[in-house]
Amino acid sequence: MNLEKTTLSEKTKNNLHRAGYRQLTDIQLKTIPLILAGQDIIAQSQTGTGKTAAFLIPILEKLTAIHKPQVLVLVPTRELALQVSEEARKLSPHTNLQVAAVYGGAPIYQQLQAFRRGVDLVVGTPGRIIDHIFTRQSFRLDQLKFVVLDEVDEMISKGFLEDIEKIIRQTPSSRQTLLFSATITPEVERFARRFAHRDLVNFLSANQSNSVIVFANTKRKVEEIKDILLDKKLRVDYIHSDLSQNRRTRVFQKFRAKKISLLIATDVAARGLDIKDISCVINYDFPQNREFYIHRTGRTGRAGASGKALTFVNSSREKSQLLTISRQRNFKLERFISPTR
Repeated sequence: MNLEKTTLSEKTKNNLHRAGYRQLTDIQLKTIPLILAGQDIIAQSQTGTGKTAAFLIPILEKLTAIHKPQVLVLVPTRELALQVSEEARKLSPHTNLQVAAVYGGAPIYQQLQAFRRGVDLVVGTPGRIIDHIFTRQSFRLDQLKFVVLDEVDEMISKGFLEDIEKIIRQTPSSRQTLLFSATITPEVERFARRFAHRDLVNFLSANQSNSVIVFANTKRKVEEIKDILLDKKLRVDYIHSDLSQNRRTRVFQKFRAKKISLLIATDVAARGLDIKDISCVINYDFPQNREFYIHRTGRTGRAGASGKALTFVNSSREKSQLLTISRQRNFKLERFISPTR
């Protein structure tokens, strides 16, 4: 598509023209509108398809220089850190946005100076970013708006997964999360499901007038989802086995009276919950066994009414289990594929 036909601002179009851009690539056409709309994404894209600009163009469109870290791009190698940071500078002339490349093997004092002067966009490798956040405490993440994971599959294969998770847990839950990977492996999908939440938020926002239960397998995951949805001002509460029976009863009463529209729960809520008009059950985590699936989905479509269950599937084993259950219980399955895949 010709740049002139896009909805990008004239300032961004002029910067792109100066950088030599005339047409958008396929990955850019697919991801730029979604990022501008505030969605979390996971995109499959090979090197050389324009993926760096696919996330930099919409991010730079939305940024105003404040000289505090607003964007973190995690990459697997120092070479890619340099490449992405140079592209960011090329695409943002005359904006006063400050860009820093942070990676091991480079003089640490130069990176410390950059943080002290003020930086808006940080591109770095996980190990050195960990050093700045936790050891030197030179990198504050409280103003962070975007987290980009570039070449996620390579970072996971290099053993960076634990470091990446540690970093992301320090970022604001309101962040926008963008994942780019050459291959969408089961490991990449599991990671994306844990840390990219905005599609779930968008779905739930659109169904605020309905009653929805979201099931997760652990108490920690229930509370993580609850915090994210509360940040988005959704009417939500939660239950799990650490809460007293009185507390759980009060939450059920609020849900039954429609004072809240979203209930986040472990399987403690799957049995014995008699609430009418639950429009949808969401299995954020795949149920641990067939009985849990049946009890969860049985919360919707009661007394002859219709209902829907949305289940996230992250492995061939989970897919096989779901197909088996659908055959045994004689219900219809519909597959949803993200538009960025």
